[in-house]
Amino acid sequence: MAFSCSYVLSQLRADEPDKNGEASQAKRGTKRPFPFSGDKEENVADDILPEAVDVLDSIFASLCPFSENSSASDDVVIVHETKSASSGDDEPEIEIVKTVNGIENSEVEIISEETDNQLQIVNDEEIYDFTNIPVQVTGAWKEFMNGKGNNYTKGCKWAPDGSCIMTCSDDNILRLFNLPEELWDCSKWHDITEMEAVVKISEGEILYDYSWYPLMNSSEPSTCCLASCSKNTPVHLWDGFTGELRASYRSYDQMDEIIAARSLSFDSEGQRIFCGFEKTVRIFNVDLPGRNFEIRNTFAKKSGQSGIISCFAFTPQNRHISAVGSYQKSIGLYSEPDGELECILEGQKGGVTQLQFSPDGNLLYSGGRKDPEILCWDLRNLGTVLYCLRRTCVTNQRMYFDITRGGRYIVSGNNNGIISVWDTYKEPKETETDDFDVLEPTLFYMGHKDCVNGISLHPTYPLLCSSSGQRKFRDLLPEDDDELFARELPERDNSLRLWWIGKSS
Repeated sequence: MAFSCSYVLSQLRADEPDKNGEASQAKRGTKRPFPFSGDKEENVADDILPEAVDVLDSIFASLCPFSENSSASDDVVIVHETKSASSGDDEPEIEIVKTVNGIENSEVEIISEETDNQLQIVNDEEIYDFTNIPVQVTGAWKEFMNGKGNNYTKGCKWAPDGSCIMTCSDDNILRLFNLPEELWDCSKWHDITEMEAVVKISEGEILYDYSWYPLMNSSEPSTCCLASCSKNTPVHLWDGFTGELRASYRSYDQMDEIIAARSLSFDSEGQRIFCGFEKTVRIFNVDLPGRNFEIRNTFAKKSGQSGIISCFAFTPQNRHISAVGSYQKSIGLYSEPDGELECILEGQKGGVTQLQFSPDGNLLYSGGRKDPEILCWDLRNLGTVLYCLRRTCVTNQRMYFDITRGGRYIVSGNNNGIISVWDTYKEPKETETDDFDVLEPTLFYMGHKDCVNGISLHPTYPLLCSSSGQRKFRDLLPEDDDELFARELPERDNSLRLWWIGKSS
């Protein structure tokens, strides 16, 4: 169900004439949030630049059938740029050879990298191999046994440049893991030891949300940072190398008291931090820490998005829109930068906990807590659900999913420890009992012995990281027993695991 207007359709399909200029400008000079001083940045770059980043491309060239210049766009869009001899301007003509998702003449935005006036395309099927069970390479277990006795992981996320993994856990610590050196030589995979956290960032109270800076690049230490929000504290910007606090962004209520954000996300350009509150979104400029922010009320005069704002999604393919989720089961599409509500999507059975755009920006995927469905919304026909992906989700915690670079495969965990993979090129099935067509998984395997709450795909290479765990309670003993509860907790699997999902040869 959706309430929409024609404006958002025009925004979704609109061309961006200055898109190429913006992209080249972003490549020439990346915007840095709250940068180091010059001396400090030089020292950090010389001392702690990860070696894995330097050797990444040369080693994986022998393992993976794709190149460094492979783009993140859909695999069936072929685009060539040619100069027009008759026209006096320098604008290139774009020729579309094929379309996406098997739909002819579909209007799409293209994610790609420009090389010698030609946009090269990568096929998901050439990168990933989901015909066989993924191979577990390594993982981390002991890291999550310390601290609280009932500690468990609460998700994992690859760094945008793929150099490390960040995890969140119930002991209120963000951990950063570097990839083991043996990973770059497949003959040494049997010798890989358990991963250990190289950086630990501790928050005072329960962590609500966390996010990488989207333009993070390990070769530029000033961009290596992440943001987090926790109970009774401001939003914090942390240094990804040292774990030191760089800046704080403080939200105040009408009583001039600090209130904590319940969710946060950088926009696609890394210039602003969006923070979710009760019926409110507050937006901070990354370069201006402190208490200066923009306020957007999502619910007013008995209309709009009510409840706690729980998640955000942005797409570089259309910077004029943002997607906002609420624990009241609604999804709002807003125009940017004015923040006007253009459409509300309703259909999720539980509070929305994650939103993610497809790589071409035409589809929006949503998942919720205690909700067995991941819904695929068609933004070219607002209010239309193309299909749903079914999983087991019976807890209130966030259960993440992720999409491959070309948008073909979707991966998610389940409460029973199974990891499921869906191929979006397959035809969904109509059922009489479900509200939407159901897309059946193409592969599923037992990845953990507990709830799989974290799923994250490497931004470049065929690597998948998953995390598991959930809150456990002691079993209730029979009435004739002297004690009320068992002394030991039920069996748990609080771990981070790294999987190879590429070709075997």
